Amino acid sequence: MSQSQKYIVTAALPYANGPIHIGHLLEYVQADIYSRFLRLQGKDVLYICASDMHGTPIEINATKAGKKPEDFVEHFWKDHQHDFASFGIQFDNYYKTHSVENKELSEYFFTELKKKGLIYLKDIQVMFCSTCQRTLPDRYIKGTCPKCSAVDQYGDICEKCNAVLKGVDLINPHCVICDSRPVPTSKPHYFFKLSSFSSQLSDWIQSSESGLQQEVANWLQEWINNGLEDWCISRDAPYFGFPIPDSKKETGETKYFYVWLDAPIGYISSTKNYCDKQGLDWKDYWYHGHVQHFIGKDIAYFHFLFWPAMLMGVGIPVPHLTVHGFITVNGQKMSKSRGTFFTAKQFLDLFAAYALRFYYAGYLDRSVVDVDLHFEHFKAVNNNVLMANLGNFCYRTLSFAAKNYGRVESIAVEKDMILELKMLVEEVEKYYAAQDFKNAVKTILKISDMGNVYFQTAEPWKRKEEAYDVVGLCVNIARTLAILVLPIIPTFSEKVLGALGETQLLWKDIRFDWKGRVIDPGHLVERIESVPVEKIFPYYLVLGHIDEVKDHLGAEHLFMLKVNFGSKIGIRQVLTALKKHKSRSEFEHQTLAFCLNLKPMKLRGELSEGMIVAADDGEHICFLRVEGGVVGEELVPEGYSVGSGMVVPDDFKKVPMVVEKGRVLFEGKVVGCSKGPVYVKGIKEGAGVF
Repeated sequence: MSQSQKYIVTAALPYANGPIHIGHLLEYVQADIYSRFLRLQGKDVLYICASDMHGTPIEINATKAGKKPEDFVEHFWKDHQHDFASFGIQFDNYYKTHSVENKELSEYFFTELKKKGLIYLKDIQVMFCSTCQRTLPDRYIKGTCPKCSAVDQYGDICEKCNAVLKGVDLINPHCVICDSRPVPTSKPHYFFKLSSFSSQLSDWIQSSESGLQQEVANWLQEWINNGLEDWCISRDAPYFGFPIPDSKKETGETKYFYVWLDAPIGYISSTKNYCDKQGLDWKDYWYHGHVQHFIGKDIAYFHFLFWPAMLMGVGIPVPHLTVHGFITVNGQKMSKSRGTFFTAKQFLDLFAAYALRFYYAGYLDRSVVDVDLHFEHFKAVNNNVLMANLGNFCYRTLSFAAKNYGRVESIAVEKDMILELKMLVEEVEKYYAAQDFKNAVKTILKISDMGNVYFQTAEPWKRKEEAYDVVGLCVNIARTLAILVLPIIPTFSEKVLGALGETQLLWKDIRFDWKGRVIDPGHLVERIESVPVEKIFPYYLVLGHIDEVKDHLGAEHLFMLKVNFGSKIGIRQVLTALKKHKSRSEFEHQTLAFCLNLKPMKLRGELSEGMIVAADDGEHICFLRVEGGVVGEELVPEGYSVGSGMVVPDDFKKVPMVVEKGRVLFEGKVVGCSKGPVYVKGIKEGAGVF
């Protein structure tokens, strides 16, 4: 790292469309750790971010909230800053993409790229809703992915297979506003010649200077090898975004910049906003400095292809990028219905921010793997590692020194030990620089282990005067640990260093000959007594679409159902004895609830791989449905997780679900999915579900 070089650190611009949650926080903590480390090194570094404020989802949700988009995003812009600050995330500038600076820079990019022949107009097929009387942006359309057959996907990117889509690509599309089927129509739009950058992007990927993670380099090369398509960068009105200069003159109607054009430019506009206020030049950072992006793997395509190509087109050096995985909770995708979705505020109601920062740091390096926030493990890491190891050593050392001496004036001479400590400090520095925070944490804990053993072996409480110099060295180790761990848990470091009367220390201030006054630091780490208890729902209920109904040739009372459970599960055959209660037409082409964690069994020679679930009040049998339910969605009670065990039909009587007010309840909680609750019509109150 060059001492004179300027650094920009960014995390992805959070969308101003909802609250910050613990999944978001992983990335902002990761970038914050790195930027704090650079500051400790004495570098000229800016940690830059902004709220991403444009696009269709914001327009949709602002309308639902009865607000203007400008007012809607402003609320979240303020809310996000509060949440980040509460987790110790220290931005130098947190701005917004709906700004004068971003408008000017977006127009600059567009104009420069157009001058170079990299932007052109082309007539394309877009989707038009005759009911709403408007062109539908990709996020206004849902349908089935043509690549992997995943249902209920938006028209921009498939959440199942990450295929980049267009609304016209979707199978069985429908308008998300009115549910009508839109029709394709021809309109002129602006395109960026992404395809012309294939060789440049390939060279960049393969160069040592890019520093790309191998997994990411492999993805990118595969995308390039498959052929890059030119990128549509405009959208029709109405659209919440910036109008494209001269678009009305050139196309006959005002076009708007697609959000993915102006959003990444927000990194630069936020830098410019800061630099203008400080009397600095943003170009010194972006043209001549080191820019480091931290992003999630879900937006890799945009950041590793579109954004670098745009920068190459205007002559700005391509940033360095680090990609991380997702957050799971207790081994599963975060889910509101299962009670595993926590906003930043909800998490702080339960635990301290430093506990999550330390936990995340223990997993973070430059591998693209998901991080599991398993609450029992989280509790153990806080209590048995952070508190019992690092916290215990620093607290017992400083409180003992404060109570018995008040000052450090004598330090034990332990040449071999100090040499080893200095070597470990160098290792920590290398790990931080390589963004390998996981091993930085492990090495820091080795140092606190050494301190704990040294303090415990010396037994200063038995020989206070003779152990004065031993405690002096331990205080120096605690001081060093406070500097080393500052990027990860700054509030912890502030308490330790505050007990020594020190602030604003840098990496170069690490030494083992510090002398001075010591006061009690107070509690450094709070013990976690309890964590959210995972409630298990024993049944794996999934919505499936019945594609075909056939008679069982060997059993007249059985239907054989061919059921589609979506791309994740696929097609299964389910046999049902409800043939004597329901007609064939009542099964055909219905989307109903099935239990899939029954042991597969053969009935008269035919395999059944599940069971249709229905409510029975003794007189009527009714199927379980979800309004607008999506094939493949799991049905669980709110606050519950699905168990991994197998069940048998008799279990439904032992651990019952019942019907109340047309809803299915389990232990008093409504069973449902993201689309809403499971409902049953035409059944008596208290009916059982089997």
